Amino acid sequence: MRSSSTEAPRRRKRALAVLICSLAAVVCLFPASAVARTELAVTVDDLPGSGPLPPGMTRLSIVRQMMQALRQHAVPGVYGFANGGRVRDSPELEEVLRTWRKGGFLLGNHTLSHLDLDRVTADEFVADVERNEALLARWSPPRPERYFRYPYLHQGNSLDKQSAVRRWLASRGYRVAHVTVYVEHWEWNGAYIRCVARNDRPAIARLRDKFLEVSKVRLAWARELSAQLFKRQVKHILLLHAEPFDALMLADLLRAYRADGVTLIGLESAVQDPAYVTDVAGAGDATFLLQVAEARRVVIPPLVAGAPPELDHICR
Repeated sequence: MRSSSTEAPRRRKRALAVLICSLAAVVCLFPASAVARTELAVTVDDLPGSGPLPPGMTRLSIVRQMMQALRQHAVPGVYGFANGGRVRDSPELEEVLRTWRKGGFLLGNHTLSHLDLDRVTADEFVADVERNEALLARWSPPRPERYFRYPYLHQGNSLDKQSAVRRWLASRGYRVAHVTVYVEHWEWNGAYIRCVARNDRPAIARLRDKFLEVSKVRLAWARELSAQLFKRQVKHILLLHAEPFDALMLADLLRAYRADGVTLIGLESAVQDPAYVTDVAGAGDATFLLQVAEARRVVIPPLVAGAPPELDHICR
């Protein structure tokens, strides 16, 4: 039997309530030691931008909105990881990177074409990283140490491939910018774009509240896992994307994290943490702490995995 028009929204509200209660329960499981002094660097992937846009928004407006939030919270040493191929294919996007750099923010290498190392050879991957260097040199002055992030966080699906790429990166003076705190972005951004197209402000408000709930849990989970693996808090690294919903949420997210005892630091400080010299195999798209836990065969704390399933139904 098909449900009535009022029953579907009721089910969604019940599902949301269950999700929030589950998230709160997870947070309550974490001991006080997990919320010790926490330092966190902010990074932004996929500059000059990727994915669909809502009506009336541009890549440049997204970056400007993110820059405003970062300035508002005086976030130091923010790196944006860029794919120069998008500028090569759409030269007008050069203005996005130019604006980012003029604002005092920094650029890291994210490969030219956003290549997935699990799907190409080490030589193909290295060549793509190297081609990106020439484009990034237009906006970034030479620095003794450079920063790199693997697309999809994939570090290669074989030990030989992983080792070859790591050796090459080290020979070029790159430090890998790992990730410890991350909330999936595609599903949230898709739901947000649908809601903007329908001008559904109540749905957007619910989406924002839900994202903050999930983000707080992800931070708490990363703190607990760090305490379990290293007996302290590593210098955490947050992954965001140059996309509409991340831009919308950035100021609120930083405010929530700071209220939860987070000190914002630069990436160059974060990567100095000795934890990041841990030699771990790049397992799938796992964050650094998950990679370490898998390498040590440690049972990780519980986590509500993935984006909430009801995101797929919002504003449909």
